[in-house]
Amino acid sequence: MKFTTIGQWYWGGSVEVDGKFLDLSKKFAFEQYVDLPMRVPDARFELAMNLPRSDPERKRLARQGWQLVDPHHVARTPAKYRRYIAGALAEFTAIKGVDVMWRTGWLSDRAAAFLASGRPVITEATGAGKYLPRESGFHFVAGLDEAAAAVERVIADWPRRSRLARKCAVEVFDAPKNLRRILDF
Repeated sequence: MKFTTIGQWYWGGSVEVDGKFLDLSKKFAFEQYVDLPMRVPDARFELAMNLPRSDPERKRLARQGWQLVDPHHVARTPAKYRRYIAGALAEFTAIKGVDVMWRTGWLSDRAAAFLASGRPVITEATGAGKYLPRESGFHFVAGLDEAAAAVERVIADWPRRSRLARKCAVEVFDAPKNLRRILDF
């Protein structure tokens, strides 16, 4: 029961929002979820992030129950990327603070890939939910408690959640089905 994501742990820069400077890194975004593996011991959480072996952040995450893999190994080719996604039960990821705070509606192309593989996506709420079917394969969360509950829901009803994820990918993200509508917008 592996929940995973792929990305850049460190990302330089910040954006000022209401006098606060929001860090653009995944490290900052994941801080409120760092205890998630301890909260849901029946699940395995894996990050494919660019953390050098000597980075002390690796040890900190490992102590909290996160497993780390090299993103360049698991996503080096399109075939490896697909296999890695297909090997997960679902995606769990945190979103950069600016997208959460500004409610941009941002969703990643990676989330669409998980959905296309029939893998639900647990991610932070950015305002995208209002544009999606009510039962879409996405589980939008705000904080550790909601994330833990979403993980438990996916585990408890994975076949149904998987079907909803795939259905959302076809209905919302399928290019042949939706490209004309987007271009005509």
